[in-house]
Amino acid sequence: MDAIILVGGQGLRLRPLTATRHKSLVPVCNRAAISYLFEWLGRSNIERVVLALGQQNEDLAEVYPAGRLGGLELVHAVERQRLESGGAIRNSVEVANIDDRFLVVNGDIYVDFDLRAAIDAHAAKEADLTLALATVEDPSAFGVAVLDEDGLVTGFVEKPPRESAPSKLVNAGVWIFERRIADEIPEGAVRVEETLFPSLVARRRPVLGYVFDGLWEDIGDPGRYLELNLALAAKRGGCVIDETVETAGTAVVEHAVIGPGTRIEAGASFRESVAWEDCRVGGGAAVVRSILADGVTIGEGATVEGAVVGRGGVVPVRAVVKPGTVIEPGAEYHDEHGR
Repeated sequence: MDAIILVGGQGLRLRPLTATRHKSLVPVCNRAAISYLFEWLGRSNIERVVLALGQQNEDLAEVYPAGRLGGLELVHAVERQRLESGGAIRNSVEVANIDDRFLVVNGDIYVDFDLRAAIDAHAAKEADLTLALATVEDPSAFGVAVLDEDGLVTGFVEKPPRESAPSKLVNAGVWIFERRIADEIPEGAVRVEETLFPSLVARRRPVLGYVFDGLWEDIGDPGRYLELNLALAAKRGGCVIDETVETAGTAVVEHAVIGPGTRIEAGASFRESVAWEDCRVGGGAAVVRSILADGVTIGEGATVEGAVVGRGGVVPVRAVVKPGTVIEPGAEYHDEHGR
């Protein structure tokens, strides 16, 4: 069975982290985010993966060239113009000559559930399309599905207020397509979530909502990206720290993910945070619930809480960075005292 991974988006919600790195290459516990999808698909007996590449995706194509990746065959389907999810699926089906049932996965998610069980349920219901649905406490940021007693989708509500949401079942970005359905995607740059899916439901075509039990996260924004890293780190004892990381004896590191070449100096604390490669946290500094991209420098005695710092960003000595602050790549932070 073939799978298409939609990786053509620009990752705008994850800026500034994606200003200098493709969203699928952003590290999750010190591994490229997309590597987890490849691993999951391989375990699920998928044989071929089509990367639906957008424009200016050369960095991802270079890291994952067409050919073999373990037990998977990788194929590139490159967009010549912006196609959105629907156009990317049509293009991938044509480029890879997909002629049977296939899977589509959004490239900015982490997911781990029994895919074979979902495929079996799809076949048993003789569904045209199956949408994997995750259960979340607050569905207000997602598209919510409404199901009947047979598990078939009867409608969608986009980003409903939490208190009035018809369910807590959200579109997880994993879809099983019958090949013929691809031909019903409208031409051009269209989103299947807004065109094909509602159309199939309105015409009472069998669209199965498969509610799965497993870990899922949309890593499209910094907050969810941080929570995913911390959740995975918790499963591994609380921290994921590369063997090349230098941590001074009096430094405190708790519930954190730290990438290669990073140094946490004496008296510094690094809690509930993520640092990519080659960062430096100066002596006595405190970093809490923050994300540091590669090459970030946190000055001695600085306090950084609830911030996102892009590649090469600098927080000066003794500066206090307020929650919600975003520091662009290469920029130096200045607080109200000019530090």
